[in-house]
Amino acid sequence: MTPVAALCFKALDLPVEGLDLCGEVTFEALDLHEDALFTFLSPLRFTLRAEPVQEGVLVRGRLEGEVQRVCDRCLEPGKVLLEVDPVCYHYEEVAGAEVDLTEAVREDILLAFPQTWVCRADCRGLCPRCGSNRNESTCGCPAEEPDEGDEDDDTWGALDDLVVRDDS
Repeated sequence: MTPVAALCFKALDLPVEGLDLCGEVTFEALDLHEDALFTFLSPLRFTLRAEPVQEGVLVRGRLEGEVQRVCDRCLEPGKVLLEVDPVCYHYEEVAGAEVDLTEAVREDILLAFPQTWVCRADCRGLCPRCGSNRNESTCGCPAEEPDEGDEDDDTWGALDDLVVRDDS
């Protein structure tokens, strides 16, 4: 990955009192690209402070960005705030070297992306029969949930056709 200049500094030039790194960087600069689930609404904002410590450099701060995500239940888009607060990176043996935070920041943002997301806690999702958004209207389809012991529920029916061999 190409280093992002705003996220790099020379350890040798790091003042004793520390160095503030504040700014914005595009998600694309971090090799993060939009897909069917996510679009980027803002650049990634970072507020970091790098300080020399006995055995290297310590970087602390926060990362923040806004993305649009598709709801896992109703497929409607909504805003998600990606926050990593606090971030903490420790680099050892950096005397004279350039410290590149790009990969560490990228990893933290990737971990901040929600695996699943619903637009609101009471999202009713899509009707499994007709596909209409249940948050916007009722479709009139019968309820999907069968009662316990329902004779017509053949959810596990394919398992009845399996032949189990005993090889012992």
